[in-house]
Amino acid sequence: MEKRIVIALLTIAAFILSQKAAEFMKLFSWYVEMDGQARGVFYKITWYIAFPLFILGLFHGFRNAQEAAGLSFSKFRYGLRAGLIGTLPMLLGTGLLANFNLTINPSAILIGCLLAAVGEEILYRALLFGQLFSHAGWGFVFAGLASALFFGAGHLYQGDCWGSLAGIFLVTFLGGMWFSWLYVEYGYNLWVPMSYHFFMNLSWAVFEVGDNALGGVGPNIFRAATIALSIWLTIRHKRRTGEAWVVTGKRWWRGDAVQVAAEH
Repeated sequence: MEKRIVIALLTIAAFILSQKAAEFMKLFSWYVEMDGQARGVFYKITWYIAFPLFILGLFHGFRNAQEAAGLSFSKFRYGLRAGLIGTLPMLLGTGLLANFNLTINPSAILIGCLLAAVGEEILYRALLFGQLFSHAGWGFVFAGLASALFFGAGHLYQGDCWGSLAGIFLVTFLGGMWFSWLYVEYGYNLWVPMSYHFFMNLSWAVFEVGDNALGGVGPNIFRAATIALSIWLTIRHKRRTGEAWVVTGKRWWRGDAVQVAAEH
C-alpha cells in the first residue's frame, strides 16, 4: 500500500512539474531569446518526451523505460497500422469536406501533429494514466479522469468564449479517456493511441476543417465514426488474439497493481 501511494505521489508531482516547467525555463535567457517555434519544439521534446521517459526510467530502470511506456519498437508497425486504419473516416471525411484541397504547413504538422501526439501520449497516457492505473492501483475511471481532466484543460487555450471552452474541454476530455482505453486494451501499446492522435490531428491540419479541437458538425460526424470504428476494431482484435479485456469488473474502479504490472 505504501509503495502504491509513493508511486502515485511521485507520478503526480512529476506531471505537475512538467506543466509548470515553462515558468522555470524563463529563468534562462538563452531559452527566452529562442525563436518562438524553436522554443515550442524544445519545450515539447524536453518536458513532454524526455522528462516523462526519465521518470519512467527512475521507476522501472532506464533500460526498461521504453518498454514501460509501451514504446517497444516491435509494436510500432502494428500500432501505426491500427491508427491509420481506425482514422480513415476522419482522414477521408475531412478530405471530402475540404474537396481534398491540402494545406501543407510543416510547422503545424511538426508541432501540432507529430510532437503533440508523441509528447501528449507519453506524458498523459504513459506517465500519468499508466503509472496510476498499472502501478499505483487506481481504477481505470479514476486514473483516466486524472489524465483526461488535465488533457482537456490543456486545450482550453484554443477557446475564445464560454461555449467553445466547454465544447473543447468536453471533446478533449472524452478523447483522453478514449486514448487511455485504447492504450490498455492493446496490451499497453502506446503506438496505438499515439497513431490515432497523430492522424486525427493531421486530418484537422491539412484539410483545415476547424480552428480548434471542437470543430463543426461535419468534422465531428467523422470523428464519431472514427471512435465507433476503433471500438469495433478493438473488439475484433480481442476476438482474433484471444486476449482478455483489461478494463473489466473491479478494474473500472480499483486497480490490482501487482497483477496489472505483471501483464504489462
